[in-house]
Amino acid sequence: MSRWKRFALVVLALVAVGWTAAYAQEAVLSDEQVTERLGFITAALEAGQPRARTWLYGWIAGYSAGAVTMGTLAATNWDEDRVFAQDMLVGGATFALGVVGLIIDPFTPATAAKKLRPLPETTALERTAKLIRAEELLRECARREKSGRSLTTHLLNAGVNAAAGIVTSVAFDRPATDGLVSFAVGEAVSLLNIFSQPMRATRDLKKYEAGYPAAAAAPSPRASWSLSFWPGGLSFRLQF
Repeated sequence: MSRWKRFALVVLALVAVGWTAAYAQEAVLSDEQVTERLGFITAALEAGQPRARTWLYGWIAGYSAGAVTMGTLAATNWDEDRVFAQDMLVGGATFALGVVGLIIDPFTPATAAKKLRPLPETTALERTAKLIRAEELLRECARREKSGRSLTTHLLNAGVNAAAGIVTSVAFDRPATDGLVSFAVGEAVSLLNIFSQPMRATRDLKKYEAGYPAAAAAPSPRASWSLSFWPGGLSFRLQF
C-alpha cells in the first residue's frame, strides 16, 4: 500500500471517529433536561406510593389474618363441626398462599420511591445516574402492575381456587356443589385483589414516554462520501 493510500485511510478513520463522537454528544441530554425528567419520575413514584403501600400491606395483613383465623377455627371445630372445619381449613390454606405470593413477587410501586430517594443528585453526573435508575424503577413498576392484571395471574388464581374446590368435594368426600361454592368464594376474593390493584405507574410511564422522547430518537446525521483514484494517489471526500 502506497504512502498516500495509508494517509487517506488514517484520515478516514479519524473522520469516522469524530463523526461518531459528534453524534453521541448530540444525543446526550443536557443537565436541565435530566433534572426535568428526574423531577417528573420522582413526583410520579412518590404520588403513587401511598395507595400502592395500602394495597400491598392491606392484602398481606388481610390474607394473614384470614389464614390464622381460619386455621384456628378449623383446629377448634374439627371434632364438633367437621364440615365447617374443613371449609375453614381450605380457606385458610388459600389465604396463606396469597401471603406467599405477595412476598415472593412484591408490589414494586409500594417501595420504588423509597429506593430512589437516597440516591445522590448533587452533580450532573449523579443526576444522570439517578435518572437512569429512576427510569428503570418506573418501568419495573409498570411491568409489575401489568403482571398483576395479566391473564397468567387470572389463570394461576383460578387454578388455586379450582384446587380448593376439588379438595373440598373429593378429598373430603363432600357434594360437588360444596366444591363449587368453595371455588366461587375463592375466585371472588382473587378478583377483588386483582382489580383493586393500583395501575398508576402504567399511566405515568405512558405520559413520560409521550412527553419525553428518548435521547436516542434524535435525527440521525446523514453523510455522503466519495473515493477517487488516480495514478500515484487517491482522494477522499466526506460531505454532511
